[in-house]
This record gives sequence, C-alpha cells and structure tokens, in this order.
Amino acid sequence: MNEPMQTPYPPNAQVELAHERNRIAADRSLLSFVRNSVTLISTGVGIDQVIGKLSPIAPFINEWVYLLSLVLVGLGVVNLLFAAYDYQGEMERLRQPEYYFTPRWSLGAVTGWTLFITGLVAFIRL
Repeated sequence: MNEPMQTPYPPNAQVELAHERNRIAADRSLLSFVRNSVTLISTGVGIDQVIGKLSPIAPFINEWVYLLSLVLVGLGVVNLLFAAYDYQGEMERLRQPEYYFTPRWSLGAVTGWTLFITGLVAFIRL
C-alpha cells in the first residue's frame, strides 16, 4: 500500500540532459550543412546556367567556368554525404553508455578551406 515515491527524473539527470543537448547540437549542425550544401549545389547550377546563356558572346570562359560549377556542385554533394556520415557517427556515440569526446576533423573547416582554394584558383585564372 505504501509504495515509495518515484522520482520523475532518471538517477543521473544531468548526464541525460547533456546527451540531449549534444543530440540537438548534432541536429543543428546537420541542418546547417544541408543548407550549405544546397547553397553550393544551387550556386554551381546557377553559374552553369548563366555561362550557358553567355557562351555565344564569350566562348573562351565556357570550359573554365563549367569546371568551376562542377567543383561547386561536387563539393556540395560531398559535403552533404560527409555531414550525414558524421551525424550517424555522433548518434552512435551518443547511444553508448559512456560518451566521451573524440577529437576529429572539423567538417566546416575542411569545407571552408576547399572553398577558399577553389575561389583563389578561380580568381587567379580569371
């Protein structure tokens, strides 16, 4: 008849809340990379469309800018694939009973440096 009162929180609520914050942060990161990937892909497609319309006027920039648009589309697709892979890995780490931070490459830094190098090469070329 006299049952002990059950607490509404698990025994280690701080750990569970930290896991939830990490999961939400991983969701935000994935959505950010999806947004960036869509931007890269649409920029590459847009450049290709503009150059397609300008090719009769300026045929000498056709191949170089077409290559640049392919690089942007490819970078967007690869960025999206790596972001999804990284998200899945983070979800697997969060499912483990003992969650530890593991240092790894920053996907944002790699994408940023790749865009910087692509932009620098395009600037030098043009």
